[in-house]
Amino acid sequence: MRLAYAGYRALTRLIAPVLARRDAAKLAEAGVPAPRRRERLGHASRPRPDGPVIWLHAVSVGEAMSILPLLPAFSRRASVVLTTTSATSARIVAERAPKGIIHQFAPLDTAAATHRFLDHWRPDLLILTESELWPRQITLAHDRAIPVALIGARLSDRSLARWRKLKPLSRHMLSRLSLVLAQDQRTADGLLSLGLDAGKLEVTGNLKTLASPLPADPAALAALRNTIGARPVWVAASTHPGEEAIAAAAHRSLRAQYPDLLLILAPRHPERGHEIASQLRRDGWQVAQRSKGMTLERATQIYLADTLGELGLWFRLSKVALIGGSFSEMGGHNPLEAAQLGCFPVSGPSITNFADAYDTLQSTDAARVIASADALSDAIAARLHAEQIAPPEQDGDADAIAAKPLALMDAPPPDAPPSVIAPNFKRRLSGVTATVVRLVPLQARQIAIRAAAPALPDNVPQIPLAHLAFLPRRAPRVWHARRNVEMIGGLALRHLLRKRLALLFTSASQRDHTGLTKRLIDQMDAIVATSDKSASYLDRTATVIRHGIDTDAFAPAPDRAALRARLDLPGGTLIGCYGRIRASKGTDLFVDAMIAALPHHADATALVMGRATQKDRAFLDDLRARVKSADLSDRICFLPEVPVHQIADWYATLDLYVAPQRWEGFGLTPLEAMACAVPVIATRVGAFDEMILDGTTGGLIPSEDPAAMEAAIHDALADPARMAGWGHAARTHVTEHFTLQAEADALIALYRDLLARV
Repeated sequence: MRLAYAGYRALTRLIAPVLARRDAAKLAEAGVPAPRRRERLGHASRPRPDGPVIWLHAVSVGEAMSILPLLPAFSRRASVVLTTTSATSARIVAERAPKGIIHQFAPLDTAAATHRFLDHWRPDLLILTESELWPRQITLAHDRAIPVALIGARLSDRSLARWRKLKPLSRHMLSRLSLVLAQDQRTADGLLSLGLDAGKLEVTGNLKTLASPLPADPAALAALRNTIGARPVWVAASTHPGEEAIAAAAHRSLRAQYPDLLLILAPRHPERGHEIASQLRRDGWQVAQRSKGMTLERATQIYLADTLGELGLWFRLSKVALIGGSFSEMGGHNPLEAAQLGCFPVSGPSITNFADAYDTLQSTDAARVIASADALSDAIAARLHAEQIAPPEQDGDADAIAAKPLALMDAPPPDAPPSVIAPNFKRRLSGVTATVVRLVPLQARQIAIRAAAPALPDNVPQIPLAHLAFLPRRAPRVWHARRNVEMIGGLALRHLLRKRLALLFTSASQRDHTGLTKRLIDQMDAIVATSDKSASYLDRTATVIRHGIDTDAFAPAPDRAALRARLDLPGGTLIGCYGRIRASKGTDLFVDAMIAALPHHADATALVMGRATQKDRAFLDDLRARVKSADLSDRICFLPEVPVHQIADWYATLDLYVAPQRWEGFGLTPLEAMACAVPVIATRVGAFDEMILDGTTGGLIPSEDPAAMEAAIHDALADPARMAGWGHAARTHVTEHFTLQAEADALIALYRDLLARV
């Protein structure tokens, strides 16, 4: 697949200049001004609106018309940039699209044009219509974690055969689609044969059945009806080369029976009007050419309607119409536009594009497919004086169909390369690692984020470190570092491998940074501080985003007694101190305070839980010895570190939590306890005085003050009712100000801002 796409890239690089000149000439000839012609090269002519944007691509008039019923639902969710390729489709969109829809000419399927378009509009969703499969646009959108949907999918037998010959390229594209809504089972089966994942496919019917009837100018309709009078009329609509001659031959045969019969001939491409008129006149027909302003008179035999956007007029004037594109390999055109206006569609044998529509119409005698041109005159004659057909019922609900691609905006494609990378270069569990483990799975529901780490739990979305070097170079990404070594890694990717990265660093430190750290921070594009104190130690402006807690995982125990029994813990009052066991965490201060306080509180037990590294083993051994010497080994219990997913239960068992740190960057443990409705006594270090309301959710004491800690613990234990009130207030405080979702949302907003600027 990679080789096939590489070949496509090489080919488009070669022919891009030719395509650009050709399209510019066509648009210039149609009167499109120069600034708008540059849109085909990806240069936007309008500013990007604020908020989410949907890129909706409908190359032709027919496709643009088919998605009109969906535009209100799309535009309620986001700003819509609708791209087409021709001046004609641009005019139709301007006339018929709802107010606020932004039209742009679609970028060529080249790297430069598509990157320019994506860089400017930064769409949150790309929706392609019918058969618009462009490898570069699909791939580059996927590289940026933009979901790609194909709606109203319709592939002719000829298109399917062509893609089968290019199956590696088609598989490359289809694997990058997030959703396909097919018009019919034939298209669905064809896409499955090309390698589309069946789980991404749904048959929803023809979008054109959702469209309102084609419009018509009431004044023009009244004038034409008055001019035509009682003359019988039939229409040949959307004809292609060769079909005008077929229609004229049938018309000649019909006029033997109906001398006043009028044929309204509406070619698919009006620019062929002069050529068609000349040939018809050479064949002896009296022709009035609408584009020339010629009047329809009594002597007119063929009215050449070589204009655009007026099929609604012609179908209203006749009871029967030949639908063109059906006597060639085109596969036919939409019969529903005629049927909606009570005009009976007649088609040649080539109907692969609308086979399901014809099957439905023929089942109620509302259309006819003929085997050859020889049967056309009889098919038309049978309907000239018949009753008008009843319009078909709508197939589906526009809002329900629109909701399917819109749902993709709620979650990034699971297989897309990341837009945000959260490196974690440390193998052992730490506060930074815990932050990554908790945040990334939550953020991944809203943005394409992956952790890059040597060892993380399987539930954390990850990208192998070795894959970082091979990420597409020009797709914008955010590198969110939390350590010096990770800042260095981001700088290497940006400057050595030329990755398009915005570098973000989170600082939790509450001390002056080293010279190296300062130099690294200076090269970051943005800085996050986890507290106001952390921000005060930085020499540049930082966004303060405080850590949060998953308040669903960390919550009060429904039955604390049952939970304690399950964890084999005693009854009475439990006081906890969790985390690393070392001097900087003040574990010795807690142990000494409990040695002094427990003799005065006979029902209380202290729990020390955590891990001591090898260098802190002697420190832990000394604490155990102090407890043993005080004869409190059964009331000051040292517990091993438990897995992250179990720690919430151990908080929920507590009556009081103590955070005795001598130094701390931020410190999540008080928040984890408070989320479980456990009050906290903490030293005034880190961000503790920003998260704990002294006297409301617990108490704050000076650091390195064992007497103050002992007194605070004693006062809390002496008043269980007040302690319970603190716990209730603590839970409320955390849910209002320190949720993990709030932290995730704030970071995602910053990520999106950086992605817009990188």
